[in-house]
Amino acid sequence: MLETMKSPRLRASALAAGALVLGLSLSGCGLIGGGGPDRDPSGTVTATSTSDAFQIKVGDCIQDPGTTSITDVVSVPCSEAHDFEAFDRTLLADGDYPGETTISDKAEAYCGPAFTKFVGIESAKSKYGVTYFYPTAESWKQDDREILCLAAAKDETKIKGSLKGVKK
Repeated sequence: MLETMKSPRLRASALAAGALVLGLSLSGCGLIGGGGPDRDPSGTVTATSTSDAFQIKVGDCIQDPGTTSITDVVSVPCSEAHDFEAFDRTLLADGDYPGETTISDKAEAYCGPAFTKFVGIESAKSKYGVTYFYPTAESWKQDDREILCLAAAKDETKIKGSLKGVKK
């Protein structure tokens, strides 16, 4: 199951002037089953499909889950209108679960600079914002250590195409 701390859409944050950040947390349900989206041999999503939230990869585009508790996401080819684009990922170190605040802080510290490299402009100056998926205490028990960075339009409009290098 995928859970959100606030809303599945981007919300203003006190993080940095104008930056938008929201943590979307993953819990263990999605680790157990479900498949990934339809992909071509290069790994690119080829058709709209519902897939396990843990099957989302860097480069995938997804729709807004529209709820605070989900197990699946709708993946779409990035050439079609979508809400989020996964643009980077990092793994947290093994050990005891550090807590949501610590993980959220690490996600913000990692995804913010990664967004700047991906889009070509920092989020505070961009019309796009940053959000992320990260492990919960439940999914941590099942070896989930991934933070997945996502980009979305701050005004919540749909995106068509990739945001890589758009500098907007």
